[in-house]
Amino acid sequence: MTAHAMPVPEPTGWQPGPDEVLVGVDIIELVSSSMYIDPLTAYREYVQNSADAIDAAREAGLLPRDAHGRIDITVDSSARRVLIRDNGVGLPASEFTSRLTAFGASEKRGKHRRGFRGVGRLAAVGYCQELFFRSRTSSSGPVCELRWDCRLLRTILRAADFHGTLSEVVHRATSHRRYHSSAYPAPFFEVELRGVVRHGRDDLLNESAVRSYLGQVAPVPFAPSFRSGEEIEEFLRDIPTPANLHIFVNGIGPVCRPHSDFIPMKPGLVSKVSEVSRLTIPGVDGGIAAKGWILHHDYFGALPRHLGIRGLRLRSGSLQVGDESVLEATFPEPRFNIWSVGEFHILDRRIIPNGRRDQCETGAHYANVLNHIASTARDIGSRCRLQSQYRQTFRRAQVLAEQVGGGLSILEQGVLTRAARRALAADLGEALGRLTKIGAGQSLAPSDRVRVRRRYNALRHRLVQAFEANHKAAGLQQLRPGKRRVYEEVFSLIYDCASDVRGAKELVDRVIARVRPELGDG
Repeated sequence: MTAHAMPVPEPTGWQPGPDEVLVGVDIIELVSSSMYIDPLTAYREYVQNSADAIDAAREAGLLPRDAHGRIDITVDSSARRVLIRDNGVGLPASEFTSRLTAFGASEKRGKHRRGFRGVGRLAAVGYCQELFFRSRTSSSGPVCELRWDCRLLRTILRAADFHGTLSEVVHRATSHRRYHSSAYPAPFFEVELRGVVRHGRDDLLNESAVRSYLGQVAPVPFAPSFRSGEEIEEFLRDIPTPANLHIFVNGIGPVCRPHSDFIPMKPGLVSKVSEVSRLTIPGVDGGIAAKGWILHHDYFGALPRHLGIRGLRLRSGSLQVGDESVLEATFPEPRFNIWSVGEFHILDRRIIPNGRRDQCETGAHYANVLNHIASTARDIGSRCRLQSQYRQTFRRAQVLAEQVGGGLSILEQGVLTRAARRALAADLGEALGRLTKIGAGQSLAPSDRVRVRRRYNALRHRLVQAFEANHKAAGLQQLRPGKRRVYEEVFSLIYDCASDVRGAKELVDRVIARVRPELGDG
């Protein structure tokens, strides 16, 4: 024992913990509105449960392996009502009430499902007045229904004098029943929100917002028009939870991912997808930890948020984890994250999303994935900087070409003195020399180098023609020599003194128009 070491007493006299643990009512708020801050996440939680139920239906032979699961969502803003129904395996009548009133006791734990904490069904408790769950497993069985009185629940949670247990508040706030009805399919499970509470922008009842959110978050397919989508889906075909849900919102669908081969940046500017990178990340101790894909495009700058595609994203069970910023920290320059398009699917079952599903739980296996993604992020950053350099150089070439074009238009007027024409032609020749160097250099994208060279050739041809021509059909060539020299001196002086060459040319054009009747004098 060293001089600084403290003796550790032997553990004696320890007793086991209490036989019962008191769970207060505040746990409901902690696992509902406090956990699901964005109302739209309620859709994610219910779609997640539906996806697991549809997978279970396939395993039970109720759905063909290659069949798309179906989820129908009805958003009724006038009645302030939402209904979400799936064709999954359903819940047995014998387990219906107990499973839907349990907390953190999911039957899915350890079964490699998307959800396993047993609290996601409460995601909408804070956003509606009543919450209903309905299900049955066969056409001959009863429809089971559970109702949460969310208004009463909130009243109890706010009551300072209520000191009951979790069991007591669930007993008071819920009710259930069974009945037979031919109005429901079999099997099925549905969630109904009644009296949806207005919250923020009221996105829960905004059909467009719901569709956009699900297109980003849910395990849905790419749009058929997205040519790169087929290549990506083929690459991801062996993942255990493919994107095979067909979601219909108010009968319109299926909802598809928002990706496209052409990315509209702003009016008149479209970034084109040029390449798809496919990446496989190895696990710490073998196997595959994650698979990802990157859409490389023109990298004009930060992508518009409303497109729903910007940022490297993370998915587990084909459901999005977090948002566009979840992998931002892997970039040496975080700003380049929102220039990029891509996502990584977590396959290592030891990497799991946290309770709020806004990040993954930390650990060596997740750190390994992040380290590999950081290498990809550095490559994207290099591409962004290179494309930015290309664009800056191309803009310089464009400005230079426009300046040469403006000078040529003056030369082509035929209104300058011989000395002024020679001086201007020399300046234009020097500018064209700079332009051809830009076109021959490596600081332009290959396609832009071709464009600059073509522009140079056209301008060079104009310069030769303008300098060698006698301008007999234009300018002042038909005026008497004395008068012509006066005009040439004046016009040359105007251009020499002008700070705005374009304005000076417009002035000279107006003067020429005024003296046009004199051009017939010999």
